[in-house]
Amino acid sequence: MLKRIKFIVPTMISLLFAFALLAQTSEKSENDNDGIKEIKPGFQVFPDGKMGNTLYADKKKLVTREDLILRDVVEAPEGYVYYGVNELDEGVLGYTGSETTEFSEIEGGFFTLVTAEGKRRLYRINPNNKIQDLLPRSNTASGLVYNNADKAAFFHITKGETIETDDGRQRYQYTFKIHIVKDGVDKVTHLPETVSDFRSRLRMKWINRDTLQYTLSNDQKETIVIK
Repeated sequence: MLKRIKFIVPTMISLLFAFALLAQTSEKSENDNDGIKEIKPGFQVFPDGKMGNTLYADKKKLVTREDLILRDVVEAPEGYVYYGVNELDEGVLGYTGSETTEFSEIEGGFFTLVTAEGKRRLYRINPNNKIQDLLPRSNTASGLVYNNADKAAFFHITKGETIETDDGRQRYQYTFKIHIVKDGVDKVTHLPETVSDFRSRLRMKWINRDTLQYTLSNDQKETIVIK
């Protein structure tokens, strides 16, 4: 009887040890899975909230930045724009995709994207710490100017057409809409007026904090007061 008891005790200890290892393995697996985060439909990040993590699109790797904690991503022409924070908790936007696409920071914390085919987009980190495409339905957003205080203005081309001028000449005319972006405000304001000119870009600048000036190809200047 004693021999049988001696045999049972080590066996029970071995079983308990095995159960403990299984529980630890299961717990570790659950903790590892907790690091995978679906940040929006079709996009994932792993490990969540860790420096040097990786962004995925449908579980296919998009980008890894050793100097950033990656937090958001959106589709863009020819690729993707991503958002992360560095070790100083500063927001950074970047681009991954076509090598011929230019992506760069401009004034006021805004970013411009230009493809080889001439598509143009403008981006920023919005007040909710998400990537914002300032005019997602247009590929001509351009000309952004910042007033060095609290707002920026940019334009896009709504149409182009050949017209006959007063002197009988045939000239190609562009029609523009101007848009305003304010710091701390998610919504983009679209000014109701349109502007027409024979040049494909409006020359815009802020005269003061609330007054925007644009110049036409004939050097005519117009101002708009924006509060």
